Amino acid sequence: MSFLIAKQPIFDKKGSIVAYEVYLRKKGNLLEYPKEVPYNIAAYIILEILMEHGINKVGEGKRVMLNVSIDSLLNKSLENLPPEKLIFELVPPQIQIGTVVISQALKSMGRFKELGVLFASSYDLHLKESYRSFIEESLLITVDFSHLVDPQIAQLKAKGKKIVVTKLESKEQYDKAYEVGDFFEGNYLEAPYVLKEFEIAPYLKDTLLKLIAMIHGAQSIKEIARFISYDVGLTAKLLRFVNSVYFSPIQEVKNVEQACAMLGMKNIRNFIFLLAMNDYISVENPHLWKKSLVRAFLASDMARYVVPDLESAAYLMGLFSLIDEILDVDKITFLKEINIDKVIIDGFTGKHKKLRELLDFASQLEEKYEGIQSLEDPYSSPVLNNIEKLTGISKLDLIRMTRDAQEKAEHVLNM
Repeated sequence: MSFLIAKQPIFDKKGSIVAYEVYLRKKGNLLEYPKEVPYNIAAYIILEILMEHGINKVGEGKRVMLNVSIDSLLNKSLENLPPEKLIFELVPPQIQIGTVVISQALKSMGRFKELGVLFASSYDLHLKESYRSFIEESLLITVDFSHLVDPQIAQLKAKGKKIVVTKLESKEQYDKAYEVGDFFEGNYLEAPYVLKEFEIAPYLKDTLLKLIAMIHGAQSIKEIARFISYDVGLTAKLLRFVNSVYFSPIQEVKNVEQACAMLGMKNIRNFIFLLAMNDYISVENPHLWKKSLVRAFLASDMARYVVPDLESAAYLMGLFSLIDEILDVDKITFLKEINIDKVIIDGFTGKHKKLRELLDFASQLEEKYEGIQSLEDPYSSPVLNNIEKLTGISKLDLIRMTRDAQEKAEHVLNM
C-alpha cells in the first residue's frame, strides 16, 4: 500500500505564509488521515522524512506543524528536531489513556513550550473534559470549516486563542472563515505538495532492525522494560495484553517492568516483534497478517508439545511466514537484512527440518480449519489424522490449539 507525506501552507490574514503543515495521507486521498495507521507510526515516518530532507528546507524557513497525539508527547524522538521550528498540533489519542499519562503529557508539553515549541490543539479535544487542559495550554486552535459556527469557537477567541481554520475549499468558505479565524489552510488557498511517496516495507525493516539490536543488547528485563516505557502506545498494549483472558493474572498488572517479568525474556522479545509488525502490517494486508498470526500461535503451541526448545523459533517462523507476500519482498533477503536469528532462516530454507515441519503443520491447520469444522465428524479429517500421527499431538488438542490461535489473532488485530 502506498502512502504520501505532503505539506500544505498556512496563511495569515494578509495572505502571507506563516507555517507549513506536514502530514501523512494514503495515496489517492489527500483530504483525510488514514485512520488505520497508528499515530505513532505516522509520527515516526514523518520525523524520519523531516530529518532526511531537513526541516528548514521542508518549512522554507517557516515553522512546521505536525499532528501529534497527546500520548505521543512522551515519545523521545520528538526531541530530535529543532523546537524553534515546530508547531505541535495535538489530536486525541487512538487508544484510551488514563490520568497518569495525561499528567505526564501535560508536563512534557510544558517542557516543549519552554524550549520554544508552539502548540495548537485540535478542536476535537474539547469533546472530552480530561483533554481540555491541553486546549488551555495551547496558543492555537485548529478547526475544520464545518465546526466554525459552534458557539465554543467564540468562547475560545474570548480567551485569547488564535483560530486556524482548515479544509477551506471555496471562496465562499474562505470569506466566512476570514471573519472568525486568524490563520487559514485549504485547497482553495493552495493545494498540498507531495514531499514523498513511500511503501511501508522500508520503515518496518528499519523498526525491526532497531528492535533486534535493542533486544540483543539488553542485559536484563529491566532494560527492555525501560525501552518499552518510552512508547506509550506499546506500553498500553503490553499491559492490555498481559491482563487479558490469555494470561488471567491473579492481580492486575499495572506497570511495564512487572509485565515484562511476567512474560520473561523470551516471550517479551516475541511480543515486541508482534506489536511492531502489527502496527505496520495490519495496515498493509490485514487478511494475510491474520493468517501469519494464527500460524505463529499454532507453531509455538505445537513446538511446546514436540520440541519445547524450538517454541520461540517456531513462533517467529509463523510470524514471518507470509512477509514476502504482504510486503512484496524476498523473504530470505528481508530476514537477513533485519539480522534475524540464523535458525529462522534455516527453517525457511529447509536446512532445519523440524522447524520447517512445524510451520507446514501450522499452515495446514490454519488453511484447512474452516473445512475441518464443517465436516460432520471433524475428527475424521485426513489433515488431523496425519498431523496427529507425525507429531503425537491428539486431534482434540490440535482443534483446540487452532481455535485458540484464531481467537488470539483476532485479539491482536483489535489491540
